[in-house]
Amino acid sequence: MGKHIDFYTIDIGGGHIAPAMAIKEQFDLLGYRDVEVHVVNLGLALGANFLRYVYRFYWNSALRYPPLINAFYRGADNPFMIKIIDRILGITILPRFVQYLEREKPDLVVSTYFTFTHYLELLKRVGQLDAITVVLNPEPFDSHYIWFSPAFDWSLVFSAKSRDEIAEKGIPSSRLKVFQFPVKPSFGRRTESKVTLRRRLQLESKGFTALFFFGAEGLGPVKKYIASAIERRLDLQVVVICGRNERLRRDLETLAAGPTGTVRLAIRGYVTNLADYIAAADVVVGKSGPNQVFETLVQGRPLIISSFLANEKETTNWVIGNRVGWLTRTPSQLATRLAKLAERPDIIAEYQRNIGRLKLHAGAREICEFLYGLVKDSKRRKRVTVADALRKLRDAVVAEGEAITRRIDESEGMKRLREMAGSRLEVRLVRPKNPRESPKARKTEGGRTRKGHGAP
Repeated sequence: MGKHIDFYTIDIGGGHIAPAMAIKEQFDLLGYRDVEVHVVNLGLALGANFLRYVYRFYWNSALRYPPLINAFYRGADNPFMIKIIDRILGITILPRFVQYLEREKPDLVVSTYFTFTHYLELLKRVGQLDAITVVLNPEPFDSHYIWFSPAFDWSLVFSAKSRDEIAEKGIPSSRLKVFQFPVKPSFGRRTESKVTLRRRLQLESKGFTALFFFGAEGLGPVKKYIASAIERRLDLQVVVICGRNERLRRDLETLAAGPTGTVRLAIRGYVTNLADYIAAADVVVGKSGPNQVFETLVQGRPLIISSFLANEKETTNWVIGNRVGWLTRTPSQLATRLAKLAERPDIIAEYQRNIGRLKLHAGAREICEFLYGLVKDSKRRKRVTVADALRKLRDAVVAEGEAITRRIDESEGMKRLREMAGSRLEVRLVRPKNPRESPKARKTEGGRTRKGHGAP
């Protein structure tokens, strides 16, 4: 009987599903006959409609109003409140999840979303999960504790920086593995020329070409950027991938039908050959989501980052620090950057050389080989009785509370609070002398002497 690997993810943006799909696609190409791999959107599989609605509403709102995700991210490194929210939302979901695991009986599970990591962690701590457990952190250069669990067997990260940070936060380094970011095999480096690709995609074959792409949801200020390019009378071809944003597509098609000066617009909706469009462009404009960044760089194209959220800050810093892309904050800055790159092809060539020096490749194959090595000879663990599970649950809750208390107590904020409290106590104990009061003893009305301040 073959082995069974499940990837648990959810359709909240594309960042959680894309790495799982890349690894699944690579597994299919490797053709292991003794292992079956599934990518499971648990939001759909468990009928978690309310959970999906809440998370998707929050995420789409955060894309439009970045302070929402920034506020969440500042507090996410301590997962206490997030776990409480997960437990509340999971009152009806967790029993269905247990039934799903009983029915499917996976030998190895990989979680790419923190909610399911917390559910699996709970089941594992009480001995009710007999599968090998793996966390895959979709952020390559950021390691918030919310994504990980010391109860899991392995944690997969995509940079030495991420590995070192999470090891400092208590995840055993012996259970951390570093890989290159998993890009789909279908996104492999294109070898055809730009001219050939552009003709195939029905684009203008000559001229400087910028590809605008803001993720599968197509949420970004594209219209402002294009308006600025038209106002500056830039001489370039602009290709826009609108994704699932049909309203954006209709608006841009209307704009393209009117006067746009020397800016030539090519509008596309949701496409399945995005890698061809990236390779056909001179530069890609978008946000610094890890999938978009690595899909662009694997094609050898530099990236202009127009915006980033809090969870994408470290990826942005990595792009700029390695001189494989630029950051522009406003439509005017973007228009200035595009004008300069259109006039200076040597700059594009320099950044392409920088990309080459990184020696990037898709890490999906190495991840597949690692997971296959874990599962091929694995044996199911013995599950504990319900009574033992309840006792373990109690102990796990107590231990988790103690661990969080220690993390708070040892945090820099608490250290500063203790220092401030100590300083105030010292001020109260050693009061300054009153300049109006004589240091010598003064006679009282009753003829007695009153000792001066500080006298023994």
